[in-house]
Amino acid sequence: MPGKAKQQPPMRERILQAAVEVFRERGVTKATTKEIARAAGVSEGSLYNHFANKSALFGATFGAVASGVAQVMRELMDSVGENTVEENLVRFAAAETEFYAELLPIVGPVLADRELLDWLQGDRPERSRGPLLGHAGLMGYLDAERDAGRLAPGARTPAIAAALLGACQHHAFTTRFAGAAAVEKIGRMHADARAFARELVPTILESQLPSG
Repeated sequence: MPGKAKQQPPMRERILQAAVEVFRERGVTKATTKEIARAAGVSEGSLYNHFANKSALFGATFGAVASGVAQVMRELMDSVGENTVEENLVRFAAAETEFYAELLPIVGPVLADRELLDWLQGDRPERSRGPLLGHAGLMGYLDAERDAGRLAPGARTPAIAAALLGACQHHAFTTRFAGAAAVEKIGRMHADARAFARELVPTILESQLPSG
């Protein structure tokens, strides 16, 4: 009996998958909807049945790439009061570092595209505030741990969140820009995301834990 043909993902999902790859390889500003449609195996007209324009497609692509780290954020919130704060944040920081490493090639060119930035920053419900949502989510976790007495009463959670996320971004950027060998030799940081997180988190938390 002949085997069943492998079922393809829905068209919108195929377009998003193709957009991630094309944006990563070509950059957002150079990539064209024609290239994305060809990579997805659909007509360019079909692409516009699902997305109003390339900016809308990029916004959806960002959301697709960020979905994995959103799950990590949910797991972090579920871990309030469990394990230790350090253990929870090490897992989170390692995942964030890997996320930024994947995201940088896609979002880097966006910073120089004023039109696309204006679209992304527009005050409409379907447009994510991206990095700020991650920052706010991390603050929510830190606030909960502080309220539970597992961080110092005066712990400044916005600064802790900024320090942690900023370090993850820095590691991802320098590793991609200079290479893992240079990160370890010149930066004296572990190139491996989890090893880096294990050194980073205790340093940031050093003065933020309850005394005694």
